[in-house]
Amino acid sequence: MSAHMAGLRNRAAVVAAASVVTAGLGVGVGATPASADVHRGVAGCFAWSWGDGNTSVTVYWSNRCKTTHKLKIKYSLGWTTKNYTAVVGGKDKGHKRFQTASIVSIKDGGRA
Repeated sequence: MSAHMAGLRNRAAVVAAASVVTAGLGVGVGATPASADVHRGVAGCFAWSWGDGNTSVTVYWSNRCKTTHKLKIKYSLGWTTKNYTAVVGGKDKGHKRFQTASIVSIKDGGRA
């Protein structure tokens, strides 16, 4: 084989390798990561939100009233439902992490 043919073959190999690397990079450049759904709402004095998680769900809340209120969160553990109650001061904020749970409902339980 001539030196000219060997040089062409080497250049072709380099171009092919560069094409594979560039194609691999292109997949990540324009792709957007999968995002969890975010749920938002208002229940009485409370504005709340949570995002769908893989192993846990964290509920964030803000008491928009000047008075202390009870926040009632009902959540599911697959086979059963449980309740969580937080007493939240006026204009106060908070959050609670629920392990392996899904949120069923969020309600304002009235003045504390």
